[in-house]
Amino acid sequence: MLHLRRISPIGCRNPIFWDAFRAFSSTTDQSSIRKAVASILDSLSLKPGGTLVLNHGDSDVGKSLIQLAKERKLQSISIIDDKPGNPETIEELKALGGDIIVPLSYTKTWYMKRLVSELSPIAGINLGEGYQATAVGKAVADGGTLVSFGKKLPTHVVYDGADRKPIEWDAFAKSKKIKVLSI
Repeated sequence: MLHLRRISPIGCRNPIFWDAFRAFSSTTDQSSIRKAVASILDSLSLKPGGTLVLNHGDSDVGKSLIQLAKERKLQSISIIDDKPGNPETIEELKALGGDIIVPLSYTKTWYMKRLVSELSPIAGINLGEGYQATAVGKAVADGGTLVSFGKKLPTHVVYDGADRKPIEWDAFAKSKKIKVLSI
């Protein structure tokens, strides 16, 4: 079972949120995963027209998130690994309802900064570790929420180039005023 590492005000007030996590952590059944993901999206109180950013969109949970986001009229930005076969993966995710699918290397460009500034994702769902988690955290708008599923968040947020030094994850979250839920 997944363990709670940090509690945010969202989880404290909403028992549906924790029921969804228990269901998510104990199943591999697609319908159960979909139900758990739906409960989590409900607890985040995202409004139609809002934007959600996630990584590992090509996983079962990622695909469920993309489909549910489309059904709820949310725009999704999906970050996938850089690997051979990405064009096919991108087409598959777009067929499921994905709006914007980008490889991890794209998140390190100014194009991603521009995309994020235009769409202002209010929530992020982290399904990966290392730079994948950092990419989602950087994409979430100030004051947003980041949910990390059973993955350890990195200790530092690393920036490319010599002009910015790595900072601790907690200081990064505090500076962006994002709520972080790690389970």
